[in-house]
Amino acid sequence: MADKNELIENEELPEEAVFDEDIVLEEEKPQSSSDNETNRCTVSECIEQIGYGRYHWKVVATMGMMSAADSAEIWIIGLISLNLTCDWKITAAQKAAVPGTVFLLMSIGSWLSGLLADIYGRRKVMLIVYYIFTVAATASAFSWNYPVFLLLRGVAGFCIGANYGVSICYSAEMVPITKRAFNLLLLDILWCIGGVFICFCAIFVMPYQWGWRYLILLAALPCLVTIPLLHICDESVRFLAVKGRLQDAKLIFDKMAEQNQASKLTCEIYCPTTKTASKSLNTDLFKQPFLRRTILLVVCFGASVWVFYAFMYLLPDMMASGYCHLSEWFQVTHKNSRGCSVYTSKEYIFLIVVNLLYLPGYIISPITAEYWGRRPTLWYSFWGGLATTVLLLICIDPVVVYINLFLVINFYGISVATLWLYVPENYPTYLRSSATGAHNGFSKVGAALGTFLTEYLDSIKISHSITVLVVVLVISSVATIFLQLETKDKSLADGNDSTEMTVRGTNLPLDDRRTRVSMRCGANATDPQCEELDVD
Repeated sequence: MADKNELIENEELPEEAVFDEDIVLEEEKPQSSSDNETNRCTVSECIEQIGYGRYHWKVVATMGMMSAADSAEIWIIGLISLNLTCDWKITAAQKAAVPGTVFLLMSIGSWLSGLLADIYGRRKVMLIVYYIFTVAATASAFSWNYPVFLLLRGVAGFCIGANYGVSICYSAEMVPITKRAFNLLLLDILWCIGGVFICFCAIFVMPYQWGWRYLILLAALPCLVTIPLLHICDESVRFLAVKGRLQDAKLIFDKMAEQNQASKLTCEIYCPTTKTASKSLNTDLFKQPFLRRTILLVVCFGASVWVFYAFMYLLPDMMASGYCHLSEWFQVTHKNSRGCSVYTSKEYIFLIVVNLLYLPGYIISPITAEYWGRRPTLWYSFWGGLATTVLLLICIDPVVVYINLFLVINFYGISVATLWLYVPENYPTYLRSSATGAHNGFSKVGAALGTFLTEYLDSIKISHSITVLVVVLVISSVATIFLQLETKDKSLADGNDSTEMTVRGTNLPLDDRRTRVSMRCGANATDPQCEELDVD
């Protein structure tokens, strides 16, 4: 085997070149065989050349409406639970089965749609799923008993899981490098707005008999707006290129350039198509070179969503029980005409405030991820979340506890938002949607476990729930240390077997004889990881 120090031969690298695992997978462009051969551009180069403009605002509007609709549909389960208990006399187990079923089917939907989107296309999957989602979510308002309601909300949950991961991939694949974090910021803000919208509507409709039915219909409004927007969106240009449909991708690039008022492409689009998604469960996630990052990201993503949703249940319970001498403002003491405990405007306003408390974290996450990098942002959000969660076990002054709660909420929000940005950037196009769907699926299992344990342990002692969150955060915080790939300022990978890496700070490719070789192998030829990644 050739010495890895000889990977780059006869090249004079500038001093700013960085030799580490901070690499980006770019499409390999073969050398021209003749002087008359047409100039070629990779998909990434085409996107960068056209830039960001009106075309991309259409993408943001569509994906943002989907995000707001998904948020409203998730929040609505908690908002109507007391009313369902009153109207249908359901048991505590049946009440807990609703969010549990929704999260379970969200996990399954995320896995399945991710695979299908890598096979048949992002836009096609989103359209079909969204039609089913809109019908099921709207129809649940007319449920005549608990089993029918559970079935329809389960289908809606399946579609929420199916939609969100694919929409994140689609958004990332259509925009220039420097706008990926900005796009995520807008999606996060609209997610927050979706939750605020449905809580605000609850103030006015829930006091009426069968008000929960009206609330479900209001939550379906963003879905009705999203469907026509999806119809005017195009397929992902990266997906088309990897599938070999370069002419279709060229037509979309021409449309993109026209709407952005940019110059049309004068080069021929080039993309390797040596690897495509399998029509069975894609196992590449659990093979080299993806195995290590997949395991670490599963731990991080699952833990972040676990604590994110668990805290949504824990915070009201802390307020209601007066934990650490906190205000007992969230006590549900109001009873309706039938003698059932129900939320009033006071509780709905509290939930609106909780929604808005996550907003600073959503805003900070893309900014720090773009300025510092994805990995440092994950480090400080997980370790900061761990430290502030531990402090919740120490009851000091209520004011200090309130400040700490604000920090906890935002650290959790930053970690989740950053992972949604980071995960799709870790995988090539043929695998990206499957990978994002798989990670989202694992995370929803964490959400189901987190909410169930929180509901159960809160009934015993609040500190028990906090202790569980601390344990989960310790494991995930340690996992962030071992994340190796920094994707800041890096193009998304479109190929796999025919990929090359570029040196950060240069445009110099690695020796064509070897691909997927860690840049730090040149300085550490005995590293076993170099042996794994080396391709002769």
